Amino acid sequence: LAVMSRLRVILQRAETQLKLGLCILGCGSFAHTFSKSLAHVRDEIDLYYASRELSRAESYSAEFNGAGAFGSYEEAVSDSRVDAVYICTPHDLHLEHSSLAAAAKKHILLEKPIARTVEEACEIIGVAKEAGVTLMIAENYRFLTAVQEAKQIIDSGVLGTIRLIQIQEEYPFEPSSWRNENGRNGGGVFIDGGIHKVSVLAYLSGRPTQVFAVTVPPGIPGLEAEDGMVVTTRSANGTVGIINHTWSIAKPTDRPWVRVSGTLANLNFELDRAWLTIDDGQKQETRQLDDKIRGISHMVQEFIQSIFENRQPSMTGEEGLEDLAMVLKAYESTQTGLPVGLD
Repeated sequence: LAVMSRLRVILQRAETQLKLGLCILGCGSFAHTFSKSLAHVRDEIDLYYASRELSRAESYSAEFNGAGAFGSYEEAVSDSRVDAVYICTPHDLHLEHSSLAAAAKKHILLEKPIARTVEEACEIIGVAKEAGVTLMIAENYRFLTAVQEAKQIIDSGVLGTIRLIQIQEEYPFEPSSWRNENGRNGGGVFIDGGIHKVSVLAYLSGRPTQVFAVTVPPGIPGLEAEDGMVVTTRSANGTVGIINHTWSIAKPTDRPWVRVSGTLANLNFELDRAWLTIDDGQKQETRQLDDKIRGISHMVQEFIQSIFENRQPSMTGEEGLEDLAMVLKAYESTQTGLPVGLD
């Protein structure tokens, strides 16, 4: 049904030659990654770039066959060719730039985390609703093919009752510029990269009701916030989650991985690879999956489709708020040394 729905939307848009004008606000390094990942959806969008430096926006537009460039975000959202924006500016600017887009009646694809605080997140959700525009959080891990396949397998009951979900990433990364400013970033590794794992955990096991977290001894000198954290959670159905995410390691020991333990079988996959295995103790099955690894193209397709179908996207602002709330509760737990409940 989902495939038929998508084909119907594509045919309707093909008949009217309708494309979405999408402008990237913020031409930093991830805007480059984002643009490279859109090859499969370029027939559905006209891509624009906006930066505080016009030459930078023009350079990106030239490199990625864009439809235009702007030397300010205000100019971008006021252009009638732009229907929506992808905001990948620093975390402390998410509210400002979401408000700017909403005031101009532009749909919003907002990079994670939705904001630094619950209050900022609620305000972003509010301005989008008041303006009547779509707000989707750009949580591309939700759209990784292995994550989607794992969700279907878990829901099918093949694994039995889910007991434990473990997510691990240890990768060397030294943040620079605003990412090393606690006030601008909203924290350290966990709000920045760890929130991906929070979203995957909640998607696969249900929203946790309790969280306990500890930071690991710092490995990168001069950081304003944590560079490693271990988090344990418990969901309403009893499923336990463990997230280990750190930047402070000399070299990666393995790729980011997920292990789901059930009463009947276990499931394993790597977050940046297109395969997973199911092991019931008697036999092991390996499934090869779609190779759109980062999930960005699937995420953008969902954003486009939700706009043209006039419906909520599958990663709403409210879900982004819930992911942020768990991150902030984990930070609270590191300060109190106690488990913290999530309401």
